[in-house]
Amino acid sequence: MPTYNVAPYVREAIDSVLRQTYSDFELLVIDDCSKDNTLEIVRAIDDSRIRIEQNEHNLGLADNLNRGLSLIITEYVARMDGDDIAEPFWLEKEVAILDANPEIGICSGGFERFGTVKSLVRFPERHEDGLANMLFECSVIVPTFRMSFYRDFGLRYSTEAFPAEDYRFWAECLRVTKFYNIQETLFHYRMHPSQICSARREEQERKVAQVRLYMLEWLSEGFTEEERQYYVSQFMAPQINSKEDYNERKAFCDKMVELNRGVGHFEEKALRHRLDKHLKLGLYNAVVDRFFKEGYSIPSYFRYLRSGLALKTGRRYETKFFLKSLLHKKV
Repeated sequence: MPTYNVAPYVREAIDSVLRQTYSDFELLVIDDCSKDNTLEIVRAIDDSRIRIEQNEHNLGLADNLNRGLSLIITEYVARMDGDDIAEPFWLEKEVAILDANPEIGICSGGFERFGTVKSLVRFPERHEDGLANMLFECSVIVPTFRMSFYRDFGLRYSTEAFPAEDYRFWAECLRVTKFYNIQETLFHYRMHPSQICSARREEQERKVAQVRLYMLEWLSEGFTEEERQYYVSQFMAPQINSKEDYNERKAFCDKMVELNRGVGHFEEKALRHRLDKHLKLGLYNAVVDRFFKEGYSIPSYFRYLRSGLALKTGRRYETKFFLKSLLHKKV
């Protein structure tokens, strides 16, 4: 557990770890020179499983994580931040998956955001689907993983990738091992204004784009520089704005599938499914903006049907639009 200025939350985070149903662990807390009383709070907790390390100077999150991993001697390691809350069965369930499946190097799970934002998040269960999802976003969060592949391949968190260091780290890990996502809520991810991702949103988006390119390069090195830039800008835009935009994105999806066949890093079925999901989500956002911007209604729904876009968005979204229109939902 890396910590830095999380005094309001760290006691609750540590208590959630100490309540784990899987109790055979050491909790390594590495404080990165907190300026508040984080360290004092941790030291006041009386439990022999807690080991505290304090950096001599501030390292930053990525290097603090690297230092922590350099101190690990156990077979497995799990990571959790000092402002989140774990479910009691978090470690038990993830360790069970790793014990039973030696080919899996990383086990992650679902989570709930709470605080300033509330939502339920599930990443793909299968490795193949999660790997395809990594072309768009990180599919791994608060996992338990094997130290063996981490050591064998000399993996490290990248300081240059901050504040998308997790995404980059798991992108590298998934080139050399498989993972599995438990489809249950295993922890609660606290959203608050002082988080790095809130304070440095623009920089994070730039770093995320770099990791997406890293994943695209693994799919194939056959993309031009113009296509690479298209991928991280127009292709990733959340809304499809025209027929031409749709056709261009569809052509790029087809090229991704074709080039992947030459390398084979992604399962074709999983890749097609994720690309199709991206296209439909872009159309969904376009439909909402064009037909339901002022709210859902039956007349708006029929205008949407007459546009012909229902054939492209698919039955799932069509049904969603119909039900919301029937209930006159607000956007």
